[in-house]
Amino acid sequence: MKLITWIFRIVLFVLLFVLALRNTADADLQLFFGAVWHAPLILILLAAFGLGIVAALAAVAPGLMRQRMEAARLRRALGAARTAPAVDAVPPEAKPGVPYNVVGPKV
Repeated sequence: MKLITWIFRIVLFVLLFVLALRNTADADLQLFFGAVWHAPLILILLAAFGLGIVAALAAVAPGLMRQRMEAARLRRALGAARTAPAVDAVPPEAKPGVPYNVVGPKV
């Protein structure tokens, strides 16, 4: 499975590299307020891809931070539960050495 993954990555890299080599012509990107960015087309595409990554991370960050805070809270609670003294959950009748179903006074 790892071999297939690496083959896929190499093929994708080669395709994107060939795309970059074929799109080196200058392009004009019309921005707001009359600003124009003159750059190779592949650079403009790379900038758009980078902005997409930044936007995706900004959208995911609040949920990720919430999950990290919850995990830290649960780790603290687990640590506190491990260091707390254990409560004797076994009733005295069920302790070893005490016979079951014996008629008579309790020992």
